[in-house]
Amino acid sequence: MPAHAFVDESIRNDYLLSAAVVATGDLSVARGKLRELCKPGQRRLHMKDENDSRRREILSTLAGLGLQVYLYRTAIAGRPIRDSRDQCLEVLVGALLDLGVTRLVIESCSQDRRDEQVIQPILNRRAATGFVWLHSVPSADPLLWAADATAWAYGKGGDWRRRVECVVADVTQLP
Repeated sequence: MPAHAFVDESIRNDYLLSAAVVATGDLSVARGKLRELCKPGQRRLHMKDENDSRRREILSTLAGLGLQVYLYRTAIAGRPIRDSRDQCLEVLVGALLDLGVTRLVIESCSQDRRDEQVIQPILNRRAATGFVWLHSVPSADPLLWAADATAWAYGKGGDWRRRVECVVADVTQLP
């Protein structure tokens, strides 16, 4: 079944790239449920800005969306964070192609041009003609919030990590 993936990063003691994968038939319902969580005047959800009660509510909602999150981790000690991001992106894009993902949305940041330099050669090598990808601001697609929330909770550890275990399909630890 075709699916879309939504990607965000988290940086703590290591680098974590989070890809929330949603079947195309579930996109509108999942987006709607996440939008419902926004308070009046709030344009997006971002875990670092929420209190613990709201974080629990957001993670509980994620558990019922039918999405799967794939996490890619690597160390950042002793090297530029950009190198860690490149490494995770390379593995992520190949894995998404293998999963049958047809659309990739990455949260836009100051690294968009470099992301293109990493992703496009992979797509060229794999002759991935049916695969579309783009950068987007977080307020434009609520499913980017799912990637953010899962990365935040997994990276935080403890009870927060336990709350997202049901949506984490795989964690790939890279060297």
